[in-house]
Amino acid sequence: MDLRQLVQRHPLRAGMLFQAALIPLALLLGVLLGIPVLGRFEWTVDAVAMGVLATLPMLGLLALLAGSGLRVYRVLEAQVRDFLQTLFRDAPAGSVALLSLLAGFGEEMLLRGVLQGGLAEHLPVALAILLAAIVFGLAHYISGFYFLFATLIGIYLGVVYHVTGNLVVVGITHALYDWIVIRIYLRSGA
Repeated sequence: MDLRQLVQRHPLRAGMLFQAALIPLALLLGVLLGIPVLGRFEWTVDAVAMGVLATLPMLGLLALLAGSGLRVYRVLEAQVRDFLQTLFRDAPAGSVALLSLLAGFGEEMLLRGVLQGGLAEHLPVALAILLAAIVFGLAHYISGFYFLFATLIGIYLGVVYHVTGNLVVVGITHALYDWIVIRIYLRSGA
């Protein structure tokens, strides 16, 4: 089975494999670039609590958009809901949590740990945060509106990472946000 067939027949499995592949990619790039990705993980109760609390502003922004009545948001919401319904149809229990964890930690290791961390060694921190956020936005491109939204989220995650220096915090923030939002969209589309 080639890659196209895997994506068509098993989109959730393909998505999980892609997100999981970001972790060794980030580790490999970290080694090649001299960025200690694993050294930027500090598992503490405070880090976990900060990660949970840091999710709230992102959820607040989404709630503001959802309540705004903007047509561009309603169109995007319908697209995302339909995509998630297709992706998670007949999925085993725990699939949303697993995909959220893989995306949260894989993307944050690569984009904040390697990209932002590496750029910050050569550029002003604000520019490193912005460039990593733009890459994050492009990686999540569905529409121009979603690119802007994802880029804003990327800036926020970049600032949280810069302030804490801990990939645990942004990994948990990203994963928890994804899990909550996916669960909301799956329930609202049922």
